[in-house]
Amino acid sequence: MVRFIKPGRVVIVLSGRNAGKKAVVVKCYDEGSKDRPFAHCLVAGVKKAPLFITPKMHEKKQERRTRVGAFIKYVNYQHILYKIV
Repeated sequence: MVRFIKPGRVVIVLSGRNAGKKAVVVKCYDEGSKDRPFAHCLVAGVKKAPLFITPKMHEKKQERRTRVGAFIKYVNYQHILYKIV
């Protein structure tokens, strides 16, 4: 079988808390592992992008709005959307 999901590929998570978010494949487990007997991969992505700020805003508000939320998660191959180029 041809390996189509490779590290560095951009995917979209389809299920769970991070559904609809973009992520990058870090590592693939095509044969599965002892804990997860199905094909899966480790992905890292952005949960919350930074918001727009203006100079008028207080420093505390600017700090809150510029935070970036990230996630790292093991995802089943069936729960990600990828584009074959």
